[in-house]
Amino acid sequence: MTMRRRFELDSLRGMAALSVLLYHALALNSDQLTAAIQLRPVDGVLPQLLAYSPLHLFWLGGESVWLFFVLSGFVLTRLAQTTLFSWQSYYPSRVLRLYLPVAAAIVLAWLTYTYPHVLTPTMDQLLPTSYPPPLVLQDLLLVGGTSTSLGVLWSLQWEVIFSLALPLYLLVGRRWPVLSLVSGLILCVLGWKLNVASASYLPMFLIGVVLATHWNRVVKHVEPAFAKRFGGAIFGAAALVVGCAGMLAYYLLGPSLGEWSRAVTVPITLAAITLLIVVVQMWSPLSRVLSMPPFRFLGRASYSLYLVHMPIVVLFLFVLKPGVLSAAAGVLVSLLVAVVFYYVVERPAHRFAQRTRKQLTEATLPQESAAR
Repeated sequence: MTMRRRFELDSLRGMAALSVLLYHALALNSDQLTAAIQLRPVDGVLPQLLAYSPLHLFWLGGESVWLFFVLSGFVLTRLAQTTLFSWQSYYPSRVLRLYLPVAAAIVLAWLTYTYPHVLTPTMDQLLPTSYPPPLVLQDLLLVGGTSTSLGVLWSLQWEVIFSLALPLYLLVGRRWPVLSLVSGLILCVLGWKLNVASASYLPMFLIGVVLATHWNRVVKHVEPAFAKRFGGAIFGAAALVVGCAGMLAYYLLGPSLGEWSRAVTVPITLAAITLLIVVVQMWSPLSRVLSMPPFRFLGRASYSLYLVHMPIVVLFLFVLKPGVLSAAAGVLVSLLVAVVFYYVVERPAHRFAQRTRKQLTEATLPQESAAR
């Protein structure tokens, strides 16, 4: 089996990375929006619109990272289904793909801390102000916990663990799809309620694994609805709206759920993410839009943008003080640095990982043929 690269999935990941950037830029520069994230009351028309209207789609933080997790499960499973896939080549190339850009991002983050990060009484006292060597070494490992100096690395820890445990995920997703999905969702709910990070996040990858494993069956059932000449447009648009609304479940339903707000809305959001992954591939008008060059480039550079933006946004809090100017500068400079980082670091690292995988695959094929 060969796998055609789905550019719309790259674009979806790119939009999620941009959303995380806007999330950090807005929340760190506005006490009102920080309160909104915690479902506390906010004053003013603009903060209320940004927090409790469809505008919040453009600056979702946690939900965007969950989309990364489900997408990783889907994409890596599809990769494992290809004819030339081998575990001997997968592990080295995957480690290179994840760790080389992380190492460069850590160096870049350390450089931003050479500018004095001096907290004032009006600033968030939990903001990172330094990046000492012990934390640098801790972050280089990723697994076992990461620091707040390069805050986004918390999610890479789970990406690495999932990548290493992929054979187990594939086994569970293939043999017990329904049981694994139900169990995974229950684990997510309990993880959020009991504040257990591993239970909160690792089952999210399983959703993508199950979706990819049974993708042909999914296509068989939903393709007729999307293919109808007139009804397909209505169905596709409706599915897109439902998916977007589900991404906002925490902010739409959370205020009335109290302490269960996050735990109850997590399954809704994960279902919405799954729906969006289906819609962007099956609804051809949306697929064509997301396959346009600007979206494709955003997708290609999404890992770079995700890795580099946080210390830059934090830096401008100290250079310009929190506010609109700091947020705007953080967003603009993050985008520019991400483009440079992509061409200088991520793309060469990705190509090196691909060459490594190809060489190891070619080296193992003769051995497997001889064994047969």
